[in-house]
Amino acid sequence: MKNNNVNIIPIVSYFNADKDKSIVYKENKNKSGIYRWNNLITNKSYIGSSISLGGRFSNYYSLSYLKNRVKKGSSIIYNSLLKYGYYNFSIDILEYCEPSLLIKREQYYIDILKPEYNISKIAGSRLGTKQSEETKQLISNALKNRVFSNKSKKKKLK
Repeated sequence: MKNNNVNIIPIVSYFNADKDKSIVYKENKNKSGIYRWNNLITNKSYIGSSISLGGRFSNYYSLSYLKNRVKKGSSIIYNSLLKYGYYNFSIDILEYCEPSLLIKREQYYIDILKPEYNISKIAGSRLGTKQSEETKQLISNALKNRVFSNKSKKKKLK
């Protein structure tokens, strides 16, 4: 995979995300860490992290989940998985780590590997992602109906 001349040795590599699906689930159940999807055709990659790698991979392996997320315009990697198929991807587990370190370690890998599929170049950020009209309306309604405490109201007046 294109990695900008940085030598990263993954903890585990699954060379065929389609064939290795059950192994990916089994070996990553109840683990937190940093992972990378690698497109074997385009050499583009995506870096992510999760407190529950097993749960995250179950989302990736659900075609209905991917199609739903693509409809909402929320992810390049989901679209690429649907377009190229799992058999054209490999998965690397870059490291396992404590949940409290996930964002810091994900950012480290984003900075050095510069993955093309990551919309945001800031780990844990939604910057650069698109919200559906439905989501925008829900956020707007929630903000309109919020109630401030007296303490908050006093701060606002200052």
